[in-house]
Amino acid sequence: MLLNKDRALALMEEHDLTAIIGTTLENVTYLTGHVGWAQRVYRSLQSYAVMTNIPEAGTDLILTRSDNTYYSAYAGYPERVYSYGGTAAVIFPEGFTPANDEQRRFRELTESGAQHKTILDALLVALKARGITRGRIALDNDGCPPALFDSLKKALPECEFMPGANLFLMIRLVKTPEELDRLRAAAQVNEDAISEVFANLRPGMSENDVAAIWRENVARPGAMWHWFHFNSGPRSAFIFPPTDRKLERGDLFMFDAGLFFKNYNADTGSCGSIGEPNEKAQREWNAVETGFYESLKVIKEGCTGQQIFRALSKGIQEAGFPEFDSPFAGHTVGLEAREFPFILSSEVKYDQPFLPASSEIPLPENSVINIEAPVGTVGFGGYQIEYSVIVKKDGWEHLIPQDRHFRVIEV
Repeated sequence: MLLNKDRALALMEEHDLTAIIGTTLENVTYLTGHVGWAQRVYRSLQSYAVMTNIPEAGTDLILTRSDNTYYSAYAGYPERVYSYGGTAAVIFPEGFTPANDEQRRFRELTESGAQHKTILDALLVALKARGITRGRIALDNDGCPPALFDSLKKALPECEFMPGANLFLMIRLVKTPEELDRLRAAAQVNEDAISEVFANLRPGMSENDVAAIWRENVARPGAMWHWFHFNSGPRSAFIFPPTDRKLERGDLFMFDAGLFFKNYNADTGSCGSIGEPNEKAQREWNAVETGFYESLKVIKEGCTGQQIFRALSKGIQEAGFPEFDSPFAGHTVGLEAREFPFILSSEVKYDQPFLPASSEIPLPENSVINIEAPVGTVGFGGYQIEYSVIVKKDGWEHLIPQDRHFRVIEV
């Protein structure tokens, strides 16, 4: 199960919540295991998920009928599923008998969708079926239109609806074993695509040629790309998008690659040169690599983002790159490319519902972070090193094996 139910219940008790309602694609996936397409593509099509404060109760999925086929095929783990949107353009012959679970689920969802015209109709049925007519409810405001928020308040006047997007970030900070498996799978797709890039990288190729190799290999197993920043020569000073510029002898290059697979994100980066790098590049890379590994020494349960950030910055500067002045040392990763704390940096203060007062929270065991150090000099070029680690009680472990040495491409 993706849901960390014990952590969710503990936070619900802390904040005296009767229920939580997820509305974004990420939080619906988290509460129910549902992986669809409609909510990602069409903003007007919403699916929601409900969890109550009753430990033995399961979750509910309120599903747009446009995702009936995806739930029928992939399912999930909600206890109850309600479809909405009216009658679908599909015919069930008289006397039809489902031949398998997919057909059974599809018929049930089609019948449910015909009973509930709108998402409000289905959501109210789900809440009332759980006996939720009063109490404090954290509603994920990131995916809920204001008009629906107001309609819920009117329909359930004894309920106190609170903006709850931040609560989900706090729940999701600690990854379950199944989440770690999903994150590993996404990271492996990225790593395999990057391996193909390095196997084919040659002088004379354009930056766009390189990006095409990565995208093709991301798509083959069914992942979808967010970005592939690939840049060379003077453009490698930072994370620019790829162009038709051709790789030449003496170029530095760097990339930063992000994708999602089954709604979980992967993000990584590396760098190198076409032919042997000059003395300046070797010295600066050695400093970046030294500082990167200094930051890893800090990571363990209870460390903070600011501690990691300071270790990375100090390590790079003292190792021979005193000009290094990055504002961050990486970020969390999961269902979103950046979760709370959003970046590992100097302390940030907050005054928002369900968030702590500061970004300086002790990182819990089984949170997942990306350590990252993109840096360069405009007009000369730059470097990138990034991979994902799991915070453990007495240290850290790789999410997957990731080789991040400076790559020298033979010419």
